[in-house]
Amino acid sequence: VEKGLRMAGQNQMVDDFVGSMNHAAEQAVPVAAGVFGDAIQQMSIEDAKGILAGPDDAATQYFKKTTQTNLFAKFYPVVQKATDSVGVTAQYKAMMGKFSGLDTLGGLGGMFGQKKPATLDAGDIDTYVTDKALDGLFKMVAEEEKSIRANPAARTSDLLQKVFGSATK
Repeated sequence: VEKGLRMAGQNQMVDDFVGSMNHAAEQAVPVAAGVFGDAIQQMSIEDAKGILAGPDDAATQYFKKTTQTNLFAKFYPVVQKATDSVGVTAQYKAMMGKFSGLDTLGGLGGMFGQKKPATLDAGDIDTYVTDKALDGLFKMVAEEEKSIRANPAARTSDLLQKVFGSATK
């Protein structure tokens, strides 16, 4: 849909829609700290050993396994409220209306190599944004973890220096 709309000169509409989804996802991220804190408190000695001895993203994998369901449950209502307040659903409907118009006006959508997409209902949009927010969160966690493992200067707390300093010995 995005490619077809951009080719049809609807860049601003697509940019507004993507921006509103990103804004909705950003509003959900602050609730993650408490969920990660709970996961750390429930971590076993075996989990900690596995993280220290594991690959560059072992902690990220642990957090994803132990927090994803809870994070989704906490993120979803925040995303739902944010998408309502920034008008994601209305923008989505307008965007799909434009795309549908391309499909009926001489087959322009097909000319751009686009098939008419299945539409999402408002709940699916919120699920999509929540899933993408979680994907982005875990990507950032993985990047930070890799940095902490590789760069002693990135170990900014006494705990990180102690834990990862001992792991390299």
